[in-house]
Amino acid sequence: MRPNDSIAKPARKVLLIENVQADRYLLRNWLQAEKMEVYEADDIHTGIAACLTFQPDLILLELRLPTWSGYEVIRRLKNDPKTLSIPVIFIADSALTGEKAKGIDMGAVDFISKPFDPVELVARVGSALRTKALLDLLEQRAHLDGLTELGNRFALRDRFPYEWESCRREENPMSVFIADLDHFKKINDQFGHAAGDEVLRQSALTLRRSVREGDFVARYGGEEFVVVAPNCDLDGAVQLAERFRGEIADLKVCFRSQPIQVTCSVGVALVSDRAGSDALDVLDQADRALFHCKDAGRNAVWVWDPVRGGAIPSNRPASEALARAVATVDV
Repeated sequence: MRPNDSIAKPARKVLLIENVQADRYLLRNWLQAEKMEVYEADDIHTGIAACLTFQPDLILLELRLPTWSGYEVIRRLKNDPKTLSIPVIFIADSALTGEKAKGIDMGAVDFISKPFDPVELVARVGSALRTKALLDLLEQRAHLDGLTELGNRFALRDRFPYEWESCRREENPMSVFIADLDHFKKINDQFGHAAGDEVLRQSALTLRRSVREGDFVARYGGEEFVVVAPNCDLDGAVQLAERFRGEIADLKVCFRSQPIQVTCSVGVALVSDRAGSDALDVLDQADRALFHCKDAGRNAVWVWDPVRGGAIPSNRPASEALARAVATVDV
């Protein structure tokens, strides 16, 4: 979720879908001379497959292809969330005004006519890549919490359903935990809001170090953080939560020579594929487990029991009992 340091040097990966070999040769050489990485495809299936493997920043698409038309290709690209944001430039020999208008209306960002002018082509491709880099940066910042540089609620809203569906499809477990910094208001009242901000920043860094590389971390709001852990069962989630809780308890925040002691409370829930369950139910369950944790004294990890509909502390006997109970639920 970190934005790029600069947009002056945008990513320069171009997918070229062109069935005429001579045209591919010219385009590839001109683009590579401008230090662009080019992947060539001479048919539709190879080109669409390359969108997922090559992950281009721009697609140059021949309008008049021998199988599907370029219109059908762009329709498929714009209907797929994974390729929706990739800009497309149509290329064609003597395209009519109506054809150009239709392509732009379907989502193309530009239209380049044959025979190619190398200076014009490189300029148009470079402009599209710079625009893509700027839009990517704006999207990243829109999904970024400015203080902690973690994902924000918008990022969580977008990422969580994707991870939910992925784990359901592959029949893998997924866990979520919500962590809340204890008595954070007292920190602000005693040391000031600047000190509170420093505590949040260092807590976010600690959380990043505590979780796995593939886990998604977001600031849920105020002093709360959320971790979405795909391919993680209950025991694994408890270990992650306990690691974070312990590292926060050991964290020594020093603000203007004033030591600040921090602890946190954590609520853990396991995503289960039960009939009638919803992707956001697990967030509510983790939140309720967190509530019980705070009500019981804080600085601990509590787990939501989906069988009993309640929360229990994450000590080993309780965790083992809960694991046995959860084993009766389809995950």
